[in-house]
Amino acid sequence: MAEKTKKNLEEAAQSRSTEGVIDPPSPIRRHVKWKMARTKKIGQMTSEAAKEIAEKIVSHFQLRIVIIFVYSVND
Repeated sequence: MAEKTKKNLEEAAQSRSTEGVIDPPSPIRRHVKWKMARTKKIGQMTSEAAKEIAEKIVSHFQLRIVIIFVYSVND
């Protein structure tokens, strides 16, 4: 896949066109897949333990976002 992307980029550079050059989508993050696997169709978690872990995951990522924001503002 990397070779195909490189080839497409080289062809686009030669023709000076961006047609056909599309960035592949980012893979689904591991924690998102974990939560999806433990969420019922109606939106509830499969167990109380899964719900507690999901809340910890969410709070951890919210904290990371706040820390990144604070550091980016202070630079």
